[in-house]
Order: sequence, then structure tokens, then C-alpha cells
Amino acid sequence: MVPKVTSAGRSFKGAARYYLHDKKAATAERVAFAETLNLPTDDAQRAVAHMVDTATHAERLKLAAGIKGGRPLQKPVYTFALTWHPDEAPTRAEQMEAVRESLDVLGMADRQAVVVSHNDTGHPHVHVMVNRICPETGRAASNSKDHLKLSRWAEDYERRRGRIHCAKRVENNKARQAGQWRKDQSATRRDWQAWKKAQTAALWDEHRATTAELKDTRKGQYDALWRQKGERIETRRLELKALYRPIWRDMFKRQRWELRDFDSGMHKRIGFALSQPHRKPLDVLRAIVGGGSLRKRFIASQEAEKRTIGIEQRRKSEDAAREVTKAWQYDRDKLRDMHKVEDQARYKATKAESKRIWEQRPEPTQDMDQAGDRRRPENRSTRQAVDAGQEQPKRARRSASEVQAEKRKRAKGRTRSRRRTPR
Repeated sequence: MVPKVTSAGRSFKGAARYYLHDKKAATAERVAFAETLNLPTDDAQRAVAHMVDTATHAERLKLAAGIKGGRPLQKPVYTFALTWHPDEAPTRAEQMEAVRESLDVLGMADRQAVVVSHNDTGHPHVHVMVNRICPETGRAASNSKDHLKLSRWAEDYERRRGRIHCAKRVENNKARQAGQWRKDQSATRRDWQAWKKAQTAALWDEHRATTAELKDTRKGQYDALWRQKGERIETRRLELKALYRPIWRDMFKRQRWELRDFDSGMHKRIGFALSQPHRKPLDVLRAIVGGGSLRKRFIASQEAEKRTIGIEQRRKSEDAAREVTKAWQYDRDKLRDMHKVEDQARYKATKAESKRIWEQRPEPTQDMDQAGDRRRPENRSTRQAVDAGQEQPKRARRSASEVQAEKRKRAKGRTRSRRRTPR
């Protein structure tokens, strides 16, 4: 059994909104059951309204009971939790009995209370929201030394059930009975926040380091795709070259024979001259006598045929290169999308782990009543004397000058200087 005083606050509605619902949601799946004590209704929401009404009319209740009014209570909401060991499985009746015992120990057995049991952890636990204002007299219940009262009760509770789960608490209570004060050794809120920051910083550093390592690995993958693209283009070029090799061979052989016939046969020259689209009358005469300008035009026609085949081969090579490039772009974009999905999944996982760290709370495995033992070192001797039933040591009396100096220091802190440079 671990009792833990969670807070003393102002808003019943705010506390009920947290205990009666899931965290940051309007659902209530984690609520195992909810019961009321000293209230005219079993409905938890209506019970909260009754508690608000009682706290609001505390002064009227005092007047009706014949009690002189004192200072209004600023924080009527008192909340604490009772947590059982994970090995235990108390029934609803046993949980409610433990709540009634703890309220009796705190001196709040007659106060209005709402009990909410949660099932969202690995150990059974209940939250108790108490109205410190008495519904009969309007008096406010004292919460002095509530941690110590709950600690002693929890030890007795475990002894009655036949098993001590928290040996440290037994040791602390025994030392307190001997007049020794037990200081809390657990981490403070600042230490806990610093631990969370260090954990999340290390987590994101690891994330960034993994990203840097993946960058080098992925660069190798992109480079491999680029080299594969170049190899494919070269392969297609060699395939086209092999395909056009017989075409070029046949063309060169044919053009050599045609040029030889052109030089040796008059009929070949005359036929070429007559086939020209813009022939001149002198072209036939040049063909008969074997003119040089007609031969140049014949060779130029052969060169044009070579250029036509070369252009055709080059165009097919470019088309093949474009197809390979298109396939490379598809593979590159697909690989890039895959890496993007991996990065997003890794980022979400890191973010979820970081959120889990920040939502993490200390496990109730220690004597939580020690949380009330934190105090300034200069007051420790006074507290030890009070706990041991001894006379409190008197503080050294300050001189009038020291008192006035402290007053001036506080006044100076409250006054803001408004010195401005004149224009």
C-alpha cells in the first residue's frame, strides 16, 4: 500500500474532470468505478456540485452552527491516492474500506468525498477527492502531518494483511518514533525535469546520428542507381551499334561499286544527271565527257545518305537513353519515397518515445510520505525538536537596524525604477 497526497486545490470541477475521464479526452474508459461518501447522491457529477455548494456556503454554515467566522479557506479541495502492490488484487469493497480507514486517520471521516478507481496502470489504485469543509459546521479539516499519518496507517494496513511491501517505510516510522527525522532522498521535481531533458536530448541526438549515418548509406544507393543508368545507356548504344553495323557495311560496299560504275560508265553518269531535280542542259554534256562537278554532286549525295543513316542511329540511341533515364528517375523517386516513409516512421517513433518520457512519473515504490519531509536546513533543528516533544530553540533576536534594512530591501524589490533620459 502506498498512500500519496497529490494536491490541495481550489477547483472541484477541475479535479473531477481529470479523475472521472481519460487523460486529455472526454471518454472514461480508465474509470473502473466511482462512489460517493457523505453525499446525498451516488452520481459523481452531482456529488461535485454538492461539494462546490458546501465550500461556497462555508461562512453560512459556521453562522448556523454558532461558530465565529475565521479566515475563508482558499483551497478546500484535498486529493490523495491509495495504490496497492501489483501482486495484490483488492476487491471494490476492500478498496472502499481502505478509503474509509484512511479518511478516519486524516480526521476527515465526516467530510464529503468522491472515490474514483482507475485501471490504466499495472497496479490497482483509487483517487479520493475530499471536501475539507464540514457540511454541518463549515469548519475546515486540518491536513497537518497528513503524510506521516498516512504512512503509519499504511504500515499498519500491510501488517494486518500479513505482508510488508515497503520495508523502507517501516524503518522510517521506527526512526521517527525514536525522535529522528527522516529526510526525503527521492528526486525533486527539478531533478526529475533535468532527467527527462537529458533523456530526450540523448534520444534526439541518437536520432540525428542515425540520420547522418543513413545519409552516407543512401548516397551509395543513389550513386549505384546512377552508375546503373550509365551502364544501361552504354549497353543500348552498343546494341544499336551492332544492329547498324551490317547496314553501314552494305552501304559502304554499295557506294564503292556505285562510284566505280559512275567513273567507268557513261550510262551511269547520264542516269544520275537526269535524276537531278534541278538539272541543267550542260549536265548531260558533262556526264558524257565525265565532268568533275557532276562527280562532286554524286559523292555529296552519297555523303547525304551516310548522314541520314547516322542521324537515324543517333536518334534511336537518344530515344533509348531517354527510356533508360525515365526508368532511372522512376527508381530514384521510388527509393526516395521509401526513405521518406522510413524517416517519418523513425521520427514518429522518436517523438512518441520522447512523449512517453515526459509523461513518465516516479513509480510508487518508495515511502511517498517522505515528500512532506522536505524543508530548509535552517528549520530542521526546530522540526526535530517538535517531533521529539522538546522545547523549540529560540531564534536569535535581530537588531532594529537589521529589521529596517530588510524592510528597505523588500520595498526596493517591489518598487520599479522609472528613470528616463530627458529629451
